[in-house]
Amino acid sequence: MAKLALIDIGSNSIRMVLYQIDNQYQAQEITRYRHFVQLAKDMTAAGAINQLNFAAGIQTLQQFHQIIIEQQVTKVIATATEAIRKASNQSEFLQAAQVQAQIKIQVLTGQQEAYYDALAIQTHLNLSDFLFLDTGGGSFEWGWRSSRGLQAASWPYGAVKLYDELHKPQQLSLTLIEQLQQYLFKYMRKIQPSDRLNLVVIGGVHNTLFTVMQQATDHWLPVEQVDSWVKLIEHNSLTQNLKLENMEMQRAPFMAVGLLPLSTVLNYFSIAQICFSKVGLRNGILWEYLQQAALKEEES
Repeated sequence: MAKLALIDIGSNSIRMVLYQIDNQYQAQEITRYRHFVQLAKDMTAAGAINQLNFAAGIQTLQQFHQIIIEQQVTKVIATATEAIRKASNQSEFLQAAQVQAQIKIQVLTGQQEAYYDALAIQTHLNLSDFLFLDTGGGSFEWGWRSSRGLQAASWPYGAVKLYDELHKPQQLSLTLIEQLQQYLFKYMRKIQPSDRLNLVVIGGVHNTLFTVMQQATDHWLPVEQVDSWVKLIEHNSLTQNLKLENMEMQRAPFMAVGLLPLSTVLNYFSIAQICFSKVGLRNGILWEYLQQAALKEEES
């Protein structure tokens, strides 16, 4: 029996999930932790994580390290995505994490992030041909998994990043929404999927959307139902979005811009139906770890 800690250092949140791994390499979740640090928010003009967020991130990792010791965790896998990937003070953050929190971080490429997203969805939902969209705080990953392999890419236009670059708008105009969708489509059309594919959306922005919609996870919905809610939130003012039932207060300011990649997909691509799943990067990493551990034992 072993204990595994998976740490995911994202642009909005830093999360840790503890798992018990049995002798058959099956994982049972023990508990999870989440700190809303927002490393990507208010980055400096030089592209660095600002001093307050930097300190909050390291403090969170120090707290996680203490839990790791107390829980007698035997394996730690810590990964970072867009906020650390693009930060001009990336090396300083990685060094501080290792020295002050004894946590070594692997910085994933955008392609690796998309790969783990697709792996998690494929394994969890048992799908072979699907589109996926993962909108985080610093980037979004968009791709198509088919029998011919994976076409996917990552772009640095996540919810927090866009919100900051647009100078924290209180409401998006119709003209601005159309302009931004056209801009995003220039990137997204590099992926050329078949028509009428199912779309799986994951990530914090979409979690909030489906929570507001009061829809279950892993449940397929017609495109029109999702599209109507996306348009509502995009066109609302911040004050109006804050009044929506189940809206997460901390995410509300950047929900309108955060849904732009999804609204672009719905406008420019032919989608059959949509579902939200809570799996993602962490689940893909977990599945790969279990497979590799089992294979290693077979070979020994």
